[in-house]
Amino acid sequence: MGTGLISQEKLCLSINPLHPLQGFFMIPPFDKRPEWFKGRGYLHITPKIDIRERYIELYALINNPDFVAKHAFFPLIHSIIKERKYKKKPDGTGRAHSFIKEGKLTRTEKKRPLHYATHIDALIFGCYATKLSKLYEENLQADKELNDCVIAYRKIPIEDPDGDNKEVIGKSTIHFAREAFNEIKERGKAGCTVLMFDIKSFFSELNHQKLKEAWCSLLNVERLDPANFNVFKAATEFRYILKDDLRLNPKKHGKRSGFDERKLSVIRKYHGIESFFSSIEEFKEAIKHKRIRVYKHPFVKDKKAVGIPQGLPVSAVLANLYLLSFDKKVLEVVVDGYKGFYRRYSDDIMIICEPEHTNEIEKFMLAEIQKSKVKISPDKTEKYLFQYEQISSRINRLTSTLISGEKKIIGKPLTYLGFEFYGYKTLIKSANIAKYYRRMISAVRRHAHRAGNNHHLIGSRPAIFPRQLRKLYNDIDLSRDKERPERKVLIKNDKGYFHFVKVKATPRPKSNYFAYSRRSGDIMSEPKVKDQLNKHRSIFHAAMSRHLKKIKNQ
Repeated sequence: MGTGLISQEKLCLSINPLHPLQGFFMIPPFDKRPEWFKGRGYLHITPKIDIRERYIELYALINNPDFVAKHAFFPLIHSIIKERKYKKKPDGTGRAHSFIKEGKLTRTEKKRPLHYATHIDALIFGCYATKLSKLYEENLQADKELNDCVIAYRKIPIEDPDGDNKEVIGKSTIHFAREAFNEIKERGKAGCTVLMFDIKSFFSELNHQKLKEAWCSLLNVERLDPANFNVFKAATEFRYILKDDLRLNPKKHGKRSGFDERKLSVIRKYHGIESFFSSIEEFKEAIKHKRIRVYKHPFVKDKKAVGIPQGLPVSAVLANLYLLSFDKKVLEVVVDGYKGFYRRYSDDIMIICEPEHTNEIEKFMLAEIQKSKVKISPDKTEKYLFQYEQISSRINRLTSTLISGEKKIIGKPLTYLGFEFYGYKTLIKSANIAKYYRRMISAVRRHAHRAGNNHHLIGSRPAIFPRQLRKLYNDIDLSRDKERPERKVLIKNDKGYFHFVKVKATPRPKSNYFAYSRRSGDIMSEPKVKDQLNKHRSIFHAAMSRHLKKIKNQ
């Protein structure tokens, strides 16, 4: 492990055009720095980095292949995000967030492991992610159909037929869902089948050898150079520590405690840094005395280490790169051969085809994905038939039918990228609406509990102030922009020196779930989407009354 720092003498060599290991390159002004060069606010093993103060130093280091090749990457910090799922009970009596299975309480929560790097390591990962992304985009843009197929982790500009929009705006999942649904509507006139596949544990099961081969193929080399190989090794043979081990009272179950704020305050005050440790030596001592444990190989398959961590700046492009040859093969067989429609959003795959080609395409997809050393989740594979149904003497509309073996469920919507598509209408996924309401009610409960504690102290009647929760339920006018203060940027003058100049920051539009709902309705041209949150006020006030009543009865 290393600190990622070098002396000023070595720094001068790293940006010297005569240095044998570093070709001449121009360092852009700070206000025109690349997107990967950005600060990060989280605490880690090593201190936070002032990217403005150390801009020239770090830019030169990270663009020096010799430095990257010898850099010792620090362990990542590991945490888990839990997402509640409202799933069917095993006995078929309905849906729930938890149920009794084999005499034990089972929670239907999905655990998503995240790993994030130290600040210097994240900058390196970000730099190489940009380099790989540029070459990957060149591969995709050489074939328009291939470019249209892969839609995740990319900035795909919205087409502007008039050419009036000077700012490049990227498409969102709303645009991707609309394009897929429009394709179904067009093909549904003659009837079409939609196949939905989900790659099982995608990031955590990527084969390292296949990933290296894809990396070499993209760079058009037989072997990775030392710098690229070191980044590859850091993303595959990574080590990590648990975030919970850094807490005051680490627990495996129950409510987790916070961090030692007194210690963090001392580190800030007396060492002038923001970090979990005052120095690398303190971190090594914590490992030596087993206060912190360093783990490795969290993902194993057939007794071999596999997978890459989610959370690194380079993870997304590596996931796309891993399936580049797969995407090309699907394009050749499904799109060109069967005249189908193919979209892949990370590990979610959609195929739209003619009903008579369904079985052949399904067999091909299952066989082809195995060549990539990953598997399709059988319980998440779905098949839908879209065709016009005579609902009544006056209504003949496009209808979705879920096909599960010999069973057909007419009217079952297709779920894709957060939306439910019925054929004749589109709605935001009901589970997402339910999650929003759960968070609203949870916020009301917390405020009610706080109000109950406070009113015992001051002798007043407990109360909740709705305006404190305004962001949860109030509609926001997107025409008003949130004011941001001026900021200073480095500008190069005529003499070649940099100086600070005040510039007005670009305003950011206010947004919340209502803005997303309204934007979805506008892009989808679906007014019913906006009506899905009509009950938010009644739900909010009912929750507020219920929890205040509980406090008064205590």
